[in-house]
Amino acid sequence: MELDHFKEYIKSHSESEIYHEFLLGQLVWFFLNNGEDHSSDYDEFKKFISKNLNIPFNNISIVGSAKTRFSLSPNKLLKEFDEDSDFDLIIVSNSIFKDLSLAYRKISSERHLHNYNGKSSNVFNGFVSIKDSDKTYGNESLISWQRLIRTFKSQLKIKFNIQHDINYRIYSDWRSVEDYHLKGIRKLKGIIDETN
Repeated sequence: MELDHFKEYIKSHSESEIYHEFLLGQLVWFFLNNGEDHSSDYDEFKKFISKNLNIPFNNISIVGSAKTRFSLSPNKLLKEFDEDSDFDLIIVSNSIFKDLSLAYRKISSERHLHNYNGKSSNVFNGFVSIKDSDKTYGNESLISWQRLIRTFKSQLKIKFNIQHDINYRIYSDWRSVEDYHLKGIRKLKGIIDETN
């Protein structure tokens, strides 16, 4: 889909319709443009993550411009996926979410937690986001997760020929995923309406 059609779809459909069509659908722009059998490629991608992170297959999704070609982030205003774009993943796991959010809670009760406001806002919204460079404060849960994810991301990039940084969020449940993305789509629709 070209940018004009994508923008028109956003303007003429509800947040929920956009979310279900572009974020939950099986079409992934990255695989459509980088493989022979995009549906099988996406399935293999999810199986690889499922096996390596012990996450159910259906609790994994690609989002962002790798999924849709154009970013739905209100901060990126339909920016097209390019060599500088990140590859964004959703992982839904209540147990991992609880483990990591409790790790942050424990750390913050003992010492200063860098970016406390951002991390607590994320937890309030039902997700945690951890970068490879984030401090672990000696917390075993954070150390173990970062060790696992670093190895996994290297293997994922090689196996699926991904030349982009891989980012991910771990959500507590699908309702939190939906709430977060509907809010972003609503903001994007408002910006598009104001500029036209």
